[in-house]
Amino acid sequence: MNRDRTWLLIGKKLAGEASAEELQELEGLLRSDPDMHYALQNITDLWSLSSPEQHNTEDAFNRHLNRLKEAGAHWEEEPEPIEMDADFLPPADQVTNRLPKLRRRKAFLLMGIAAALLLIVAEIFLYNSKLKPSSPARPFAAHHTGEKNEITTRNGSKTKITLPDGSKVWLNAGSKLTYNKDFGNTIREVELTGEAFFDVVHINSSAHGQAVPFIIHTPQIDVHVVGTAFNVKSYPGDRQTETSLLRGKVEVLIHSRPDEKIILRPNEKLVVMNDEEMPRSTLPSKPTTITNQPFVSVSKLSYTTSDSILVETAWVQNKLVFDNESFTDVAAKMERWYNVQFQFNDEQTEKLRFSGVFENETIEQALTALSIASPFHYAITGNKITITR
Repeated sequence: MNRDRTWLLIGKKLAGEASAEELQELEGLLRSDPDMHYALQNITDLWSLSSPEQHNTEDAFNRHLNRLKEAGAHWEEEPEPIEMDADFLPPADQVTNRLPKLRRRKAFLLMGIAAALLLIVAEIFLYNSKLKPSSPARPFAAHHTGEKNEITTRNGSKTKITLPDGSKVWLNAGSKLTYNKDFGNTIREVELTGEAFFDVVHINSSAHGQAVPFIIHTPQIDVHVVGTAFNVKSYPGDRQTETSLLRGKVEVLIHSRPDEKIILRPNEKLVVMNDEEMPRSTLPSKPTTITNQPFVSVSKLSYTTSDSILVETAWVQNKLVFDNESFTDVAAKMERWYNVQFQFNDEQTEKLRFSGVFENETIEQALTALSIASPFHYAITGNKITITR
């Protein structure tokens, strides 16, 4: 990882001087280095930048929020107040007069931005170091004391629950949520196997007046939030664990990288590759030779091109959505959705790719639609489905 190159591309992006190829290169560098992604997030917040393409994504994002509200996942946006001291703002005529000079000094501007980036990152690092005492290997470690409540869903079913603090949880098929019976007194912790959509309420401790954290534990990651709406997918046997953020901010700790925390902003998704056969201490930190996918990656949420349905949380609206996914991945979703089992008789069929949205279709109707898109044969015996060429 050439971080000098990364800093140069970040500087050019902030200055508006980066080409499309350089922006694509920067995205690849950031996805392969979570530390730099975290630094850029903080820097971008301080720079208060926005881009035209982001507005298009936010339009689709807002349309999806409205759909979720109609489905019963209601929340209110709480814009964060911004305070500005007029004493630090130069007169408007001085700003106007400076603009032509800045345009004529692009190289100088880039150097200034790069220097400022280094200073900002240094301050963030020092500030976090002072705030964080020598923490344990897992600062979000679970408190396994006391009696527990357990909610489970079978394949083919979903449920919605309200936790004692008022937070709402939608639990997808084949999932389990566990929490202490004293949940909410001093800390809010749940353990998740499978998939759930959380709408967490913000509450303060009556004793200290500080926000009570809400923590989700999964086999691969821990997710730390205060008040936010997000989706966590962590099924046993899946190749990856996902955290998709709609509103607020989440802090994610990866068990195999206890010294790193990744901050997600709205409309972002974190993907962590799983490897059940390897000890966590030896999980790969670089792209595997099999999938060529980074162990950790951060990307934007995915929307269907036809009607802007958010792929990651469509199941909350009772929609089964897949977007250019292999038949193997589609089958895994359909097994949970319809409570069936798939068996493939050849590898070529497993590699077929599909996009689609199912809502009220039966399993036979869904399979017929898929076989029209990419021809294959299927046989249904009870709840077992055999796929052949």
